[in-house]
Amino acid sequence: MSILDGFIVGLPAAAAAASLIVPSRLARPLTACAGLATAACILVAVFQTSHHRGDHDALSALFLLPVAIVYGAVGLYAHWYVVAESPDDAAGETFRREFLALTNAFAFVEVVVPLVTNVPGMWVALEATTIVAALLVRLQGTPAALEAAWKYILIASCGLALGLVAVIVLYAAGERALGTHYSPEWSSYVHLARQLNPDGVRLAFIFALIGFGTKMGLAPMHTWLPDAHGAGPTPTSAMLSGVVLSDAAYVILRFAAIADAALGPTVVQRMFIGVGLLSLFVAAFFLLQQSDIKRMLAYSSIEHMGIVAIGFGFGAPLAVAGALLHVVNHSASKSLAFFAAGRMAARYETREIAGITGSVDALPISGTLFVAAALSLAGLPPFGIFRSELMILTAGFGSPFWIVAAFVLVLLVVAFAGITRWVTATTVGDAPMSVEHGEHAVLPIVGMGLGFCVVLGLGIGVPLALQTLLADASVLIGTTP
Repeated sequence: MSILDGFIVGLPAAAAAASLIVPSRLARPLTACAGLATAACILVAVFQTSHHRGDHDALSALFLLPVAIVYGAVGLYAHWYVVAESPDDAAGETFRREFLALTNAFAFVEVVVPLVTNVPGMWVALEATTIVAALLVRLQGTPAALEAAWKYILIASCGLALGLVAVIVLYAAGERALGTHYSPEWSSYVHLARQLNPDGVRLAFIFALIGFGTKMGLAPMHTWLPDAHGAGPTPTSAMLSGVVLSDAAYVILRFAAIADAALGPTVVQRMFIGVGLLSLFVAAFFLLQQSDIKRMLAYSSIEHMGIVAIGFGFGAPLAVAGALLHVVNHSASKSLAFFAAGRMAARYETREIAGITGSVDALPISGTLFVAAALSLAGLPPFGIFRSELMILTAGFGSPFWIVAAFVLVLLVVAFAGITRWVTATTVGDAPMSVEHGEHAVLPIVGMGLGFCVVLGLGIGVPLALQTLLADASVLIGTTP
């Protein structure tokens, strides 16, 4: 591990330990600084990798970006959140310290996943995210939060049990080429893919897609996601949607690259398209009938993970690059949407869409940023998601899967209708006189502003370093630019 990796991993870990010891008035700025410092270190590592320096391949570097985007903003947002969500007494102080410690610990385990290329190590790191996330979800202390935490543990653990089966089956498939006692490194599997047992590789990928797809929020394994996102603390929802889903996608892609090299692309593409279409179908129609603003955003996450899977299923270089870019775009847009929705829910003292009206009037900045994030999630220009969806659909219509691309376009229109319906209901018009008007906190606005810069910036243009990473990562997972 390099010194830079030590900082990337060590900063959130140290902040987590310190937050348990020091008072929350110190832990709050410490968390904000740890988030920003970790994000800066990740950007340096990403820049090095784009210039073919450093210790990481392009896929690892690319999936570090969601951590940088979300953790950097969460630290600033949490500075306000823990005070707004807890009383100023001993019980409130306990909540603040536990929440800040677990939030930093969550960032620590999330950043470890894309740094690992050892196949069993990826499983262990992803399992750790389940444990910490469940502890964070239950912190609200409500019956709904406790139920959501248990549901998340049960469903995610079942999924990860299947993921462990995938790891074991893949190990058995490699014994013929690598010996009976070998280090299960991803690069070794890819290098000798044609010598692996093809039936074992096929079975391993099926188990990996189902098992780790549970953590990615792919249907029909998605049922934990609306409850956990809806009942958990707002920063936790942002980290779950913005980072954990991408971490799971990272692990699935590592398995997909092995399967593609060993079996050819047909099996991988068909399975990605199948689960992607199902996820998009489920999410699009559930978006039309939501009453809770955070559950609406949760179903939007399922929709976008389906789009990512379909992009990988199309298999063309443009589609794969679009899917990888979509992961980054989704992390920025969804975290921004959760942050703004959390501000609105705190001001109106409800998450029910029917109880929130005129939020742009009551919260001029937060409400406006919520509109921007929602329009981005709906796939409108000039935001980044429009660019990545356009890349995926363009490649789809130019491939043998053009009928699938047409069906995807129809479902995106349905999802667009659902999102714009609820966003319009919560933002336009005048706020009730009983609701306080105006923004009264700076740091959460700054955190949301950082996310908005990414959301808008990636719509205007993709930096050269990121273009290089997208091309290099596409090659790693089986396509050529």
